[in-house]
Amino acid sequence: MEKGGDTSVVRIEILGPAPPDRGGIAHETAHLAEELGRLASVRYLTFSRRYPRWLDPRRFAVDPRLPPAPAEPVLDYLSARSWRETAARVASDAPDALVVPWWTSFWAVPVRTVFRKLARLRPETRRVLLCHNLEDHEAGLAARWLAGGAFSESDAFLVHNEANRAELHRRFPFRPVEALPLPALEIATDREEARRTLKIEGRLVLFLGLIRPYKGVDVLLAAAPRIIRETGARIAIVGEVFDDARYLTRMWESSPVRDRVIWKDEYVSEEEMGLWLSACDLLALPYRRISSSAIAARGIGAHRPIAAAAVGGLKEAVEPGVTGELFDPGDAEGLARAVARIFERGTESYSAGLTRALRETSWPSYAGKIVDFLERFRASGIAAR
Repeated sequence: MEKGGDTSVVRIEILGPAPPDRGGIAHETAHLAEELGRLASVRYLTFSRRYPRWLDPRRFAVDPRLPPAPAEPVLDYLSARSWRETAARVASDAPDALVVPWWTSFWAVPVRTVFRKLARLRPETRRVLLCHNLEDHEAGLAARWLAGGAFSESDAFLVHNEANRAELHRRFPFRPVEALPLPALEIATDREEARRTLKIEGRLVLFLGLIRPYKGVDVLLAAAPRIIRETGARIAIVGEVFDDARYLTRMWESSPVRDRVIWKDEYVSEEEMGLWLSACDLLALPYRRISSSAIAARGIGAHRPIAAAAVGGLKEAVEPGVTGELFDPGDAEGLARAVARIFERGTESYSAGLTRALRETSWPSYAGKIVDFLERFRASGIAAR
């Protein structure tokens, strides 16, 4: 990923998760490193110790089918020495920017330490948080307080929706912050082949992803009888159920339309995600709260209209009548109406809007905008604090 010695090329180091960790952030970070490597000099650093079980209750934390990303393991969350050594390593590499994906306050103290020591060793290197969300999905006061330390040590921020951009501008009015929608990667799996593989017939409404309380699967289950009655569709809820969402399994088991709801409680690989997205007619995202959704981006990449709660970045990713339909968060009747509206209009009527959205949120475009942001930041002469 290195690009010669051209001083005009932005030099970027990324510190974040990497495959074979199967998390979405690891997948996004690896793809980001690859795309940025086409435009800049990039070095990819990752963690040397797996997450503790209490933080990562997934039953399948590693996918052995995923090839390891070309990332060097350097940061151990249990070793303050490794935090200081990571900062020294970055300083000796002398990049223009260190970009750290942010999604959980678990990393707050290590990241704050790395940023603080890097600022002393090499203030010219900009410390940038790439925020998938500003707060943990189930955050308490302690988590928010810890996160504040890492944010305070940052020079700039990249976020995925306007609400987060406005919030960070309010908190840090003199630090650069840019809002970039999560990128979409086109999924080219043949629909009929995917449906044969998954044994799907007729209309299919899909929920895809890890199942947590904040994702509103209860809203979809409540809407299921009306969706099935009015549209004739089946519903598939596909993804590993976390312990804090076990009540949703019981809700599905007691549903009057259980036989029309596919419940797949297990890890779904990237390849299988592509099959489900290709096989479905539309994607349902009934989230109660969210900053941004990689699943929404995948839906756009699969050219599937989205019925989404009007919350967080979904309000920007889903344009009513163009890429899908919106409804009020927590409103099961609103979700059922949004699904019915998509079928009434015809899923093909959203094709042009989805094609445009895919073009505008492509990975090359996303990487290019990040490089432009870092180049402007570098050229502005804004002093690191």
